[in-house]
Amino acid sequence: MYQAEWTLKSMFLIIVLFLGMITLHAYWQPAAAAAAQPGRFDYVHIISPLFLYKGTQGLLLLDKRNGNVWFIARGDEVNINFRNPVFVVRIPLEKLDASPTLDAPPY
Repeated sequence: MYQAEWTLKSMFLIIVLFLGMITLHAYWQPAAAAAAQPGRFDYVHIISPLFLYKGTQGLLLLDKRNGNVWFIARGDEVNINFRNPVFVVRIPLEKLDASPTLDAPPY
């Protein structure tokens, strides 16, 4: 009888220890709060949400892959829709990596 009681108590003790380890594991190493995928157009940045280009109001966007700046005009006032993008200018972003020239004026 004493052997069976000792075995039962030791099994309960082992179960309690394992449950305690599982409970404390959440405090030691918390689960990830969010697992997000990168955006579809994460290389496009809005330069100006309200921009006038040739008398038309719209968005000004920068494509960081190649330095192109695009203007997307808004539609009429009733429905918020956008027209086709219009190429504005290309910014030479590769010149940012070049060393500065000494013959350039200091301003």
